[in-house]
Amino acid sequence: MIGKEGYENFNKDNIFSYKERLKLNVNEKTKIVEKAMKFIHNNKTYFFDVSTSVEFLSRSLDKKATIFTHSIDNFNILSEKNGIVVNLIDGKFNKKNRFFYRRNYDEYLSKIEFEAAFIGAGAIKGNGIYYENEEDAYIKGEIVKRAKKVILLAEHQKYEKDAFYKGLNLDRADIIIVDPISVSSFSNIMELHNIKINPKSLVII
Repeated sequence: MIGKEGYENFNKDNIFSYKERLKLNVNEKTKIVEKAMKFIHNNKTYFFDVSTSVEFLSRSLDKKATIFTHSIDNFNILSEKNGIVVNLIDGKFNKKNRFFYRRNYDEYLSKIEFEAAFIGAGAIKGNGIYYENEEDAYIKGEIVKRAKKVILLAEHQKYEKDAFYKGLNLDRADIIIVDPISVSSFSNIMELHNIKINPKSLVII
């Protein structure tokens, strides 16, 4: 099935609600965030996705930066931090997965360029990065157009799941940070699921 915005649709599999996912793979997410922090610099502008891994990044952030997000949880966390200017991209609210949505991103973000966009994934497949909600997939597609770098944060389990809607091609990610599984295990997962990463992408394990 093809959605309104042309995103390919998978059958629903094992995508939990946002609050349920927040309790899963905590150690893996913590390790991912340790690596992701190295790509954040003072006085730059970033996009923080609605993602449990990115929420861990919000909690750890200790730089002076400007952050845009459509995640209510990222906004609440970052608004309490000194030195952070946080901008909430508001609109209709998806209660289950904790994000706001609007369609006029071309107008709303017309003059904004992100030093990097930190994004999560519902599932990673051979032909792209997928999300449970069509609206969320659409947001990702619009955000990455405005980012100098796209940094994907995803535990290795995301390569073994299904989700509804394709947000972007996997080769659009400039940097992919996964939890510290062995290189051989990662290679086996990629081969098993026929996933080919752009050789120009930096993969950090």
